[in-house]
Amino acid sequence: DRHGVIDLDLPVSGSINDPQFSLGGVIWKVVSNLIVKAVTAPFSLLASALGGESAAGASHVSFALGSADLSGDARASLDKVAAALVERPQLTLTIVGESSGERERDAWKRQRLQQIVRAEKRRASGGAGGRPDPSVTVSAEEYPALLKEVYKRADLDTKPKNALGLAKDLPTAEMESLLLAGITVADSVMPQLAVRRAVAVRDYLASRDVAAARLFLGAPKVVEAAGADWAPRAALDLAAS
Repeated sequence: DRHGVIDLDLPVSGSINDPQFSLGGVIWKVVSNLIVKAVTAPFSLLASALGGESAAGASHVSFALGSADLSGDARASLDKVAAALVERPQLTLTIVGESSGERERDAWKRQRLQQIVRAEKRRASGGAGGRPDPSVTVSAEEYPALLKEVYKRADLDTKPKNALGLAKDLPTAEMESLLLAGITVADSVMPQLAVRRAVAVRDYLASRDVAAARLFLGAPKVVEAAGADWAPRAALDLAAS
């Protein structure tokens, strides 16, 4: 607990009349195993504090492809991590964001297009356009008209022209496809996405009363050859301070 006390329930069986009966070896073995587990797998040690989650479930936070936004489930999981950290001030947490160019490029482009559409809505309503703002939402009814404005403003050589050389009016899906094709993914995008995921986790935990001095950002990890079981995440690594 927060006072450094470990409460152990150690059942022992045997005859106290046996000349070889001794508790010392049994107790030392259990305590030493516990110390090893605390050092090598602290999330397993905290499993009960984390609502009975497995070590695998507690050791990372999942994200949607191309996104660094925390989902409701991720926030709920981090609430449990925060509560456990508050109760154990001797522990620190290193957060390593992960991303994959191979798996996330298309999703990131779609996320970027959504940001541009939201910025267009802000611009049309008199706000400062061009800046991502998660508080601005676009309904399904608003989307086609806003996308059309974005398409008109886009400098794309691939726009189909009519007989007069003007850009043709296109269905929403075709405009969307051309705009997505025109979004480039710089080499810096995936490392930045990984960093943003780690920062999102750190800032959320800090907002839940975990001291910022106990939260560290590890080097971002970009997984190029991601396997089928890989998912966007931020890995959590506990250590004793």
